Amino acid sequence: MRIAVCGNSTADAECLRGWIDQYCILYGIRASLRCFHRPEELSGAEERFDAAFVGFGGQTGFLQARLLRERDSVCKIVLMDDTQEFAVQGIRIHCTDFIVRPVEFKHIVRSMGLITRGGVS
Repeated sequence: MRIAVCGNSTADAECLRGWIDQYCILYGIRASLRCFHRPEELSGAEERFDAAFVGFGGQTGFLQARLLRERDSVCKIVLMDDTQEFAVQGIRIHCTDFIVRPVEFKHIVRSMGLITRGGVS
């Protein structure tokens, strides 16, 4: 499983990456994770992902999720934001999950469960 991990800072992305790694180890999931720290890195990436945790926040995060959805109709997208403002738009672009910050390990467990059990795409 190829997973994109996107955050506004290196620390945010690496924390998410650590939790996703931990989940994958616990459940025996083979995964390759790639971190993105700037929106243009994600939008410029040519590889496909099975899942993407998009945590750039605000309009930027939603735009990156929408662009990813336009490129790939089957990628499982988890959108993360400080408010619920983009939750409805996330549903419209068929996000698998929406997490309101602060992100905790239990949120990653829920999202990864939806991703690996074939939740909404």
